[in-house]
Amino acid sequence: MTKTNQPSRYGRQEIFYGIGTEGQEKIRKSRVAIVEMSAIGTAVANNLARAGVGFIRLIDGDYVDISELQRQSLFTEEDAREERVKAVALKKYLQKVNSEVEIEERITALDGSNADSLFEDVDVVIDATDSFETRMLINEACHALKKPWIYGGALAASGMVKAFIPGENEPCFRCFIGDEEYVPGETPTCATEGVLCSTTSMIASLQCAEALKILTGSKSIRKDLISFDLWDNSFDSFVIDKDPDCPVCRGEYSYYGKAAGAHTVSMCGKDSMQIIPKTEGEVDFERYAKILEHQGKVKYTQYTLDFDDGDVQIKLFKTGRAIIKHVTDEKRARAVYAEYIGL
Repeated sequence: MTKTNQPSRYGRQEIFYGIGTEGQEKIRKSRVAIVEMSAIGTAVANNLARAGVGFIRLIDGDYVDISELQRQSLFTEEDAREERVKAVALKKYLQKVNSEVEIEERITALDGSNADSLFEDVDVVIDATDSFETRMLINEACHALKKPWIYGGALAASGMVKAFIPGENEPCFRCFIGDEEYVPGETPTCATEGVLCSTTSMIASLQCAEALKILTGSKSIRKDLISFDLWDNSFDSFVIDKDPDCPVCRGEYSYYGKAAGAHTVSMCGKDSMQIIPKTEGEVDFERYAKILEHQGKVKYTQYTLDFDDGDVQIKLFKTGRAIIKHVTDEKRARAVYAEYIGL
């Protein structure tokens, strides 16, 4: 019997003039980190896994919520009902998509103390966060580690994408935003303005194209920033100049490498607050469940412990990080954490 020739899994990608078989081999050996499994992050992870990127690190400390299914692809209603950890649920899906790719879940929030361990062994970092401070941290960490990263921001029907490449004469994200600061309650967010699934999909597609260019050593990496509005039918690009007075470009960092105490982070799209302890530990869920079971309902998996006393709802992670549900006031969130977990 004659053996039928099996088509190459990446055949259509390999015959593309910008990649070829050599480029595909570079993609296979490459390593990517994606910060947050958001609408953008899930689409990026899906595209890069299907493209054959050898190693993908999924960085996220959140769980799946029903309100996110409108835009966060790859998650299901069952994931939302079970409040599954995003990085774990996405890893399970992607392993079925492409078993050749190594998928690593990191159930954590990116901060100044763990950026090195999350970024230093990858070739490119993809920004899929909706947090201004996290994005500033990505910029500083990648500048310090000399790693390329790809910015992607979405709001309503508009979005922006820019690849930031390390280099003495290259601008960074801080060069772009200048001295602009995030002001809570004054800056529009997806929770206040909404966001279209098509917006985040467009951003992810543009980011993935730039990522493949970087990973294959292409000379076609886009230098300018892409800005678009899908509802108003506009698509523009802007050149970002290097700021000679940029503190980040001088190696002065406000977020990277900074040890912070316990801090509170609001969660875009959820009426919840996240508490990140000063020192992460290893919570013994079995022991802790016995302590809390007399105060309310407790259930736990290997990843999270849920507590509900009818008034307070907490999702606790193994490291001591917790999400206080249905609380938008920072003081109230910290008080709940202190009472039930201890600051």
